[in-house]
Amino acid sequence: GVVREETRNNNIGQVQTAGVTTLKGAMAVMDVVETATINLDQIRADIGAVQNQLQVTINNITVTQVNVKAAESTIRDVDFAAESANFSKYNILAQSGSYAMSQANQVQQNVLKLLQ
Repeated sequence: GVVREETRNNNIGQVQTAGVTTLKGAMAVMDVVETATINLDQIRADIGAVQNQLQVTINNITVTQVNVKAAESTIRDVDFAAESANFSKYNILAQSGSYAMSQANQVQQNVLKLLQ
């Protein structure tokens, strides 16, 4: 990130001692104003750079959030499909077991009838 911790040597404090009644004083005030303007422009540029970085970070987080939601949805859909398939498989197995039991009972009844 942008971190600025520098001390600028400027003439801003000299405004109090400079006057605009003389040419020299007016020139000193103009120098101070120019230095202040340059400093202000640099501060604005730094703030703009940080603002841009924050905006990029916000956009990245938003995209990541959308991707996570899409992945979660896909996982939930896949789990539902897998569980539906498992349910069908075990339902068929249960029906097969019931049919096998009924056939075994039928065979026993047929044997009993033959023995009578």
